[in-house]
Amino acid sequence: MPIQLEIFPPDRILIGIARGNVTIEEYQQFLAEIVQKNVLHYRKIIDMTSANSTTMNIDHVMALEKRLSAFADKRPRGPLAMVVEPGRLERAQAFKALTSQARPVEAFTSLREARLWLMKQPVVEPR
Repeated sequence: MPIQLEIFPPDRILIGIARGNVTIEEYQQFLAEIVQKNVLHYRKIIDMTSANSTTMNIDHVMALEKRLSAFADKRPRGPLAMVVEPGRLERAQAFKALTSQARPVEAFTSLREARLWLMKQPVVEPR
């Protein structure tokens, strides 16, 4: 799978690392895996610096968000730190603007900065 998922239960953090060409369907599978493993409330880092998602547009992003909202139902969602290449920061900021009402979201170009921000975010309790 082009998106590798690592889960760290003691810290309630998950890290997703996207590599290569990632399709909308693969992002959907990744989201489904997070829901299935019951870690939607964990703090998340999604590293997309090695991914090529050129086929993704704002409609795809909104479809993903809608699907995640349906998965989430009434479950709390933990903060999300996205790590992208500098040239993709604008797209990540657009995603943040469209989705941050559900939980804290930030976009970074440095994994270190993303991790520092994420560690300052409160742990979310599951319901």
